[in-house]
Amino acid sequence: MNDLPKDAIPCLDKGFLRLVDSMGGDGAIVQAARVSYGKGTKKISQDRGLIRYLMRHRHTTPFEMVEFKFHAKMPIFVARQWVRHRTANINEYSLRYSEARDEFYIPNPEQIQFQSVLNKQGRSEEVPKDLKEKVQKYFKEISERSFQLYKEMNDEGVARELARAILPVNLYTEWYWKNDLHNLLHFIGLRSDSHAQYEIRVFSDAMGKFVKGIAPFAWEAYQDYVVKGLRFSNSEQNLLKQKLPNRVIDDLIEDITYSITATIYDNKNDVDLYPLYQKNGGKDEKSDFNLKWESGEIQKGNIRELSELREKLLMMKG
Repeated sequence: MNDLPKDAIPCLDKGFLRLVDSMGGDGAIVQAARVSYGKGTKKISQDRGLIRYLMRHRHTTPFEMVEFKFHAKMPIFVARQWVRHRTANINEYSLRYSEARDEFYIPNPEQIQFQSVLNKQGRSEEVPKDLKEKVQKYFKEISERSFQLYKEMNDEGVARELARAILPVNLYTEWYWKNDLHNLLHFIGLRSDSHAQYEIRVFSDAMGKFVKGIAPFAWEAYQDYVVKGLRFSNSEQNLLKQKLPNRVIDDLIEDITYSITATIYDNKNDVDLYPLYQKNGGKDEKSDFNLKWESGEIQKGNIRELSELREKLLMMKG
């Protein structure tokens, strides 16, 4: 790695990503949300709870109040994928004003694979060692030869804006890239996906590390509700309704009711909790309730999330 800036994360063989500046964090998200919702947010006392609520219900505007400015160095073909996300502000190293540098991306052997049969945009399966060596040789040859010709044209006074056209897309470029957190998380969701091209995925993963440091609650909520969360289409829901017996759904609803009761009335052992359990929709007899309550197996959770899950299960029953 050549001339790696301070605090930058190395990416690929010669690239990097570094956080130049940021504005706001978890506090800015909460501040913006409370202006919007006013007194309604007093029921969500903690910043973490409010941020999770916003992420879960896709209230995106408060996340747009946080901004990140990155300095990135990457191959041109990566930049051309990257720039498809049109919500950012970009300023790129210009080959009209400045001379190109002799820096080209040469893939590591483990990244040289066959074209995927199933994914027209991707790669899969190992290639023989001799083919890997041949591919690396071709990358190096075309990079060295094109740069040699480029330098010759420059030395003879050919305009840089024309001479640059001879350079291949594995040439490294640099830019400053600024985006808000909402759109940045959308970028990461697409480009850190396992189906994304490896060469852009490493930059996206590096962004995630910076986001986690600046807005940890937002990053946690994003992981829980977007990356690891599941959404079902209407046809998928209908299939679940057909295949899941009502007794299974009833058992799940009952478990959730126990969890809601335990969460609300934690540390109130001197209170008869059975009426409170019934008030929350519990159906078990008191003897069964006492046995389960004393088992110590009831898990606590977020009351709002548990209530919403129970409503969804009730909808599945029809």
